[in-house]
Amino acid sequence: MDVVFVYESRHPIEVKDGLTTSLEALKDTFNISKVNIATQEPSFKKDDFILGWGAFGSEVDRLVRQYPNKKGLCIGGCSEPYDTLDYDVLFYETKWFRDKIKFHPNIIHAFGVDTSVYYDMNVDRDVDYLGVGAYALWKRWDKFVGLKGKRRVIGEFQRGNPEESQQIWDMLESDGVVCKDMVKAQTLNCEYNRAKTVYIPATLMGGGERAILEARSCGCKVKIEDDNPKLKELLTCPIYDVDYYVKQLKRGLRL
Repeated sequence: MDVVFVYESRHPIEVKDGLTTSLEALKDTFNISKVNIATQEPSFKKDDFILGWGAFGSEVDRLVRQYPNKKGLCIGGCSEPYDTLDYDVLFYETKWFRDKIKFHPNIIHAFGVDTSVYYDMNVDRDVDYLGVGAYALWKRWDKFVGLKGKRRVIGEFQRGNPEESQQIWDMLESDGVVCKDMVKAQTLNCEYNRAKTVYIPATLMGGGERAILEARSCGCKVKIEDDNPKLKELLTCPIYDVDYYVKQLKRGLRL
C-alpha cells in the first residue's frame, strides 16, 4: 500500500521524533513517502492512503480533506475538531483530546518517543531548569523569570512570528536565562541529560506533550502548571516508544 505522509515545516532542522522514526519503521510494511507542503507541491492521485500531521484547521488539514483518497490525521495542536467523518481514522496523543473526537468511529491512540535517541546518559546534571518548546506566548516562558538556579530554554524561533519570539528571547536573557534555537535530536538529548528538572509551563493550548515524554525518557524530573490537565497524565503514563507508535499506526492504516 502506498502511504504519503503530509506535514508542514519551515524550520531548517529536520525534526527527529517518535513519529518520524515510526514512519521509517513502517517502510518495512508500506511504501511510505513524505511531502512537506511548505516546500513541495503535493500530488496524491496515486496514493492509497494520505496520512496528515497537524491541527484541525491547519494548512495540512485543509489540504488533505479535499482529496477522495482514504486518509487519516495524526492530530497536532489543540484546536477544536470538526464534527465530521472526512477522515477514515483519527490518531490522538492524550486522553484529554480523545474526548473531543469521540464522535468518530475510528480513533486510535498513537504516540511515543524515540528512546534510542532520548535516554538517560547517567551524567552529572548542572542545569536546574530546562524548558523545551517554541518561543511563543502560549508556552508561558515568563514563568522562568525569577526562578533560582541555572536555567536554559531551547526551542523554535517562530518563522511566522519572529517579533513575538524575539520579545520572549530578550525577556529571558535579561533575567539570565540561556536561550537557544532548535537543535538536532542528539544535541537535545545531551541538553535533557544536563537538566535536573524540565519545566513545561505551557497553557492548555501550548503543546509540550512530546517534550515531557522525552524528558522522562532521559531521567529528568518534570514540572508543569496545575491548570494544564492535558499534560498531567503524561507525568505518570507509560513512556510510549517507537514500537508502540508503529503498532498503533499500523492498526489505523489497515482499517
